[in-house]
Amino acid sequence: MTSAAPVWSEPARRALDQTCVTVLGCGGLGVPAAWTLALGGVKRLRLVDPDVVELANLHRQVAFGQGDLGVPKVDALARWLQSRVPGLVIERVVARVTADTLDEVLRGCDAVVEGTDDTLSKFLVNDWAIRPGRDGRTRVATIAAAIQRKGQLFTVTPHGACYRCLFEEPPPPECVGTCAIAGVMGPAVGQVGAWAARSLLAVLQGQADPAESALLRLDPRGVHRTAVSPAGDCPCAASRLTGGRVHA
Repeated sequence: MTSAAPVWSEPARRALDQTCVTVLGCGGLGVPAAWTLALGGVKRLRLVDPDVVELANLHRQVAFGQGDLGVPKVDALARWLQSRVPGLVIERVVARVTADTLDEVLRGCDAVVEGTDDTLSKFLVNDWAIRPGRDGRTRVATIAAAIQRKGQLFTVTPHGACYRCLFEEPPPPECVGTCAIAGVMGPAVGQVGAWAARSLLAVLQGQADPAESALLRLDPRGVHRTAVSPAGDCPCAASRLTGGRVHA
C-alpha cells in the first residue's frame, strides 16, 4: 500500500514530532494516507470525517471490517492505526468541513491531506494552505482525488503554484463525478492516497517532490506530471502580497 518510510534528518525528525497533520476524509484515500503518515514518522494525526463505515466501503477502505459497520470512520480508523503504531496520538473530529468551520477544524494544524469527494473542500484547503500558519509557520496541503481507475494529486505550499492556479474555481456540483456515482477501484485509491501522504512528508522534510506545484495524474498507462506555474492573478499571489489574506 505504501512506499518505504522516509529517512529523516535529526532536525527534521524533531520538527515532525511537533507537527500536527490532518487527514480530511477517512475513506478510500484517507485510510492509506493516514497509514503512510503514521509509518513515515508523524506522531500527531487529526482525522476528520462525518460518515460511518458502510458495507460498500469495505472493498477499498482496508482498515475497516464487518465489526466496524455503523461506527464513525474516524473512530474505526483511529483504533486500527493505534493498534499498529504505538504512541500515535490521534484527534478525532466527526464533522463535514465547510467554509465556516474549516479554520476551527484545522486550528493548530500544520499540514493536511485532503481526500474527500467534496470539490469545494479541496479549494477551501488550498486557500488555507497559502496563508501563514501558527506563529508564521508554513502550511502544506496535498489535495488528492480518485475515480474509477484514475487518480490525481497536487501539493500546495505558500511559495509555489496553488490549486487555483490550475483550476480557478470549483465546478458546479452536477458536473463532478463521485465514487458513489462512478465507482472506484481499491488499488487506485490505495496508490493515490499513499502517494499523497508521501508527497506531504517529503515537503515537510524540505525535499523536492514531483507533486509540488504540479498535477500528478495516475492511470493504468502510468504517471503523468503537468507542471503548474504561479498565476499572477491567482489568490495565492495576492496572499503573498497581503500577508496571508486571501480574497477568493
